[in-house]
Amino acid sequence: MTVPHTPPDAIMLLGTHCPHCPGVLKQLTDLVKSGELGRLQITNMEQHPEEARSLGARSVPWVKIGTYVLTGAQDIEAFRQRIQWSARDSSRAGEFDFLLSNGKVSKVIEQLQRDNSAISVILELLGDPATVLSTRIGIGVIMEEFAATPLLQQQIPALTQLTEHNDPRIRADALHYLGLTQSKQAIPVVQHRLDDEDAEVREVAAESLQALSTAQTLEDNHDG
Repeated sequence: MTVPHTPPDAIMLLGTHCPHCPGVLKQLTDLVKSGELGRLQITNMEQHPEEARSLGARSVPWVKIGTYVLTGAQDIEAFRQRIQWSARDSSRAGEFDFLLSNGKVSKVIEQLQRDNSAISVILELLGDPATVLSTRIGIGVIMEEFAATPLLQQQIPALTQLTEHNDPRIRADALHYLGLTQSKQAIPVVQHRLDDEDAEVREVAAESLQALSTAQTLEDNHDG
């Protein structure tokens, strides 16, 4: 990883009895040692609740890197992702991640409706293993919103690539969203994953294939 010339600083709120805080603290300390973070400010939320109130934090571990906030146990790659975004002042991926992880899905949908090309940013987040669960949930809402639309159907090639990802979570998500396209073009891609090495991926592939088959039958009946 290329270390930014001016690494961002981080703030961490922890608690005395927090089971995940020691692991998160070690990860952040390692990032300071490696030069990927410039400085780490640590506060015990129980001793200084006023600090938590001022930051809008309600649980620990709570971490802010640049302008990006993460809560709960995290993989170190999630922190590195935010470091990279902080180094890019105008990161749209960072903006969308912030909005989605904070439940502001409607704002992202509004941007996508104005600028369809921004769907590539959603796929970038989808394909990044460091993308957190709250953001992934938001991505799911967006995909449901655009189900069976030309915009989502145009993403079949990109989603097909993600079905080859080495992370089974990403393969499963990509297969689920291919099912939402309701396009017969997605059928062979989904079929190919029915024998995936991961049981959950196989299950999602079967469910998506059923959804695609049903959609195709309805379309054939309508055309008939």
